[in-house]
Amino acid sequence: MLAAIAGYFRAQIAEIERDDALRWYGAALVFLHVVTYLYWIDQRVALFLHAQAEPICWPLAPDCHALRVLPLAGVTLLLRAYFAAAVGVGVLIAVNVLKLAVMLLDYRLRMNQHYMAFAATFVYLLVPGKRQALRVLITLFYFWAGTLKLNWEWISGGGLYRPMWPFSGVGVVIACAYVIVLELIVTWGLLAKRAWIFWAAFAQFLLFHALSWQVVGFFYPLLMFAILAIFPLSRAVAPTDPPGGLLAALWTGRARPSVYVTAVGFSLLQLAPYTFPGDHALTGEGRLYALHMFDARPLCEGWAELRHPDGTTTRRDLKLRLDTRIACDPIVFFNRARNLCRQREAGLVAFQDLDLFLSARRATDEQMRRVIATTGFCARRERYDPFRHNAWILTE
Repeated sequence: MLAAIAGYFRAQIAEIERDDALRWYGAALVFLHVVTYLYWIDQRVALFLHAQAEPICWPLAPDCHALRVLPLAGVTLLLRAYFAAAVGVGVLIAVNVLKLAVMLLDYRLRMNQHYMAFAATFVYLLVPGKRQALRVLITLFYFWAGTLKLNWEWISGGGLYRPMWPFSGVGVVIACAYVIVLELIVTWGLLAKRAWIFWAAFAQFLLFHALSWQVVGFFYPLLMFAILAIFPLSRAVAPTDPPGGLLAALWTGRARPSVYVTAVGFSLLQLAPYTFPGDHALTGEGRLYALHMFDARPLCEGWAELRHPDGTTTRRDLKLRLDTRIACDPIVFFNRARNLCRQREAGLVAFQDLDLFLSARRATDEQMRRVIATTGFCARRERYDPFRHNAWILTE
């Protein structure tokens, strides 16, 4: 068994070693970590990752406060070590492990960009038939992102966080509808054999990401430019596609088995949110395993009613000022309420118990919906189950 496992990993290394396109793409994947470091520095993430800062834990790492042992200066050094490992060492496995270790410290580091970077790196390192599997995976990034945008919130432009030059008025609606066509249909042109179809599709995606810079900042466009590099590399460096092209091979069952395994596995993850009840753009359930794209812009208000022994209550606003899609995620409010309970047990704050409330709506909805209404939160000792619906998250 150990010999078989070792042989498998040697085969993956050998595939990269004998393919110039894959070696260059490895450099692009290392560049993702440089961009990640620059983004984390720009967002000053060290300020909420150190031991004295309030933790917002991942559902799969609910006790992340125990991992946060470094002071602010230590976290700063850790981030610099991450950058040095990316630039100086460039060993993808080691750099990704270090990145994952940093991300486990706080749920606020969760971003769609990291999800896609990890997925592309996983396929690059561990899946045979890497050229084909990577291109199909990236095509599915766009396709499944397009399915999330099939709602009026996106089409109307209500899901955008900032204006989108040069569009305004009805032009925003047209541009947002075009993005759906781009991601659901044009994306398959990236796998086409005919050069004019491929380059026409590829150019549209480059333009799309260039324009997105003004809406989402520098991180997403630079990351996608690097991830997309596998497409021109596969055409320019010793092309190895089947005679009819990768798209034809994919749809006629002639692509490598590993490509289908990758496509099916990734697609099943995108269906995870639909196995949970309610509007998953508001409940957040199941989205831990799927793309977390611009499909809605939730607005919310969340608070805790602290109940005191004399019968009085104090309202504590729990909303973090985050300019991201997780700002209204129930996980954030659950964590902040749990932190208050932990502070009470440590004698740092005084109250008997608390009631947790969260109301949210999509930007295009008129009324708020109650998402959390839990009385006696501390006494209940609620847990966030990442695999099943949490009864304390309301869906009606």
